Amino acid sequence: MTARSRSWPAPSGKTSSANWRTGELADRAGDRYLFRPRRTAEYAKNLIGSWSLVHRPPGHLPALSVRRLRATWIVELMAARIDHDLIAKAAGLASAASLARYQHLVPPLDEATAARLLRGPER
Repeated sequence: MTARSRSWPAPSGKTSSANWRTGELADRAGDRYLFRPRRTAEYAKNLIGSWSLVHRPPGHLPALSVRRLRATWIVELMAARIDHDLIAKAAGLASAASLARYQHLVPPLDEATAARLLRGPER
C-alpha cells in the first residue's frame, strides 16, 4: 500500500497525535511506500520480521523481537479480559486454544474483581 492510498484525519480531540504524525509522514512519502520506501516488491515474505533485523537500536538497548512484541500484545489483551476468540482472530491464530501458551504470563485477578465478574452486574 502506498502512502497516497490512505486518507488521514485532521488533528482533533478525538485523533491521537501518533495517528496525526503518521498522516504527516504519509503526505511526505507521496506515492512511495511509507514503510521501507526503497523496496521494489509490493509484498515481501516476513517483511516485519526482517525489518527488526535491519534496524538495530543504538547502544545498550536490546534488539527488537517481533515475536516478543506480538506476545506482549497478546498478553496485554488477555490481561484486559478481551474475549479469547476475538484475540485469536486478530492475531491470525487458528483458534483460542492457541492462546494457552500465554496464559501463565497473564496476572491473576484480585479477589474483588474476580467476585464481581463471577456475580455479574449488581441489580
